[in-house]
Amino acid sequence: MVRRLPRVPILLSLILLVTAMAIPLPYVIIEPGEPQNILGKVEKGSSRRLIEITGAKIFPTTGKLNLTSIYVSSPEAKIFGFDVLTAWVDGERRVQPREVFFPEGVSGKEVDQQNALDMRQSQEHAKVSALHYLGYSTPEKIVISAITKESPNNKTLKNGDEIIKLNGVQLASASDFKKQLATISVAKTSSDKMQLTILRKSEEKVFNVSTYKLPTKQKVLGLMVESKYKYPFTIKISLKDVGGPSAGLMFSLGIIEKLRSENLTRGRNISGTGTIDAFGNIGPIGGIEEKLIGAARAGSKLFLAPALNCDDIHHIPKGLQVVAVETLVEAVTALKSQDLESLPACG
Repeated sequence: MVRRLPRVPILLSLILLVTAMAIPLPYVIIEPGEPQNILGKVEKGSSRRLIEITGAKIFPTTGKLNLTSIYVSSPEAKIFGFDVLTAWVDGERRVQPREVFFPEGVSGKEVDQQNALDMRQSQEHAKVSALHYLGYSTPEKIVISAITKESPNNKTLKNGDEIIKLNGVQLASASDFKKQLATISVAKTSSDKMQLTILRKSEEKVFNVSTYKLPTKQKVLGLMVESKYKYPFTIKISLKDVGGPSAGLMFSLGIIEKLRSENLTRGRNISGTGTIDAFGNIGPIGGIEEKLIGAARAGSKLFLAPALNCDDIHHIPKGLQVVAVETLVEAVTALKSQDLESLPACG
């Protein structure tokens, strides 16, 4: 016997479905970006190279080192149920909660500022780690690059101030500053004030600074700081429309490739991703599977991935070998290797 479902529940279900598909959802859509060869030109028709080195001997290259990226929809974009469904069906796009990329209480402008700062810092760390690998030294200083308008310190501190001490403790790097700040924040009970010693126009000054609360209840000084280094020669990296720190590893490899005669690429089309610090340690990034898709589309057969991202990889495009690396030394060793099957792999 066949029973017919009542028409009213079916109609209500359809209405609810249509309504759900028409209501904007708090998500963003991620999709593969177009890989860029960091050994190539800034853009077609340009004479400028993405990495330009002056004051040192550089060597010709015969292959490609592609940095990979992802596209993320803007926080203002309206994402509907239909968008989520089609992203899930096509398999090359992913949906994530908006706060993963655009935290609550932080404006889109502030996110862009942080992404730009992360990109600049990744370039500096890439230069430093590559030069250290090659045996050069690079003295460091800590510089204030931006101050939020909400910061109680924006009338005393200035962009370009060099930070040398926090509460009388000498600082050697931007990471030192952040660690010391975190230690003080944890230890503090009632007072949110501290002393910052800075160098401004070669003159040492001491300021009392204080924190303020974000909507997330986190206490911050409202400063963006970055490391500045003294280099033995000039290295300029020109990259448009890409933010964040994930290109660091590939920048480092590109610099090494240009400054050594070994020819690491050997005519190959190689892609990769990963943050890098000044000591050559490679860190994890977001959107790893979308970056693999982008690499495969660009014709790469070899992909260098942070070892800490291996557990995030569930599907590898056919014909793409993914090698896991934890340090710049391991990445260079992988490119030198004649036996790729012996290298640690993801997936």
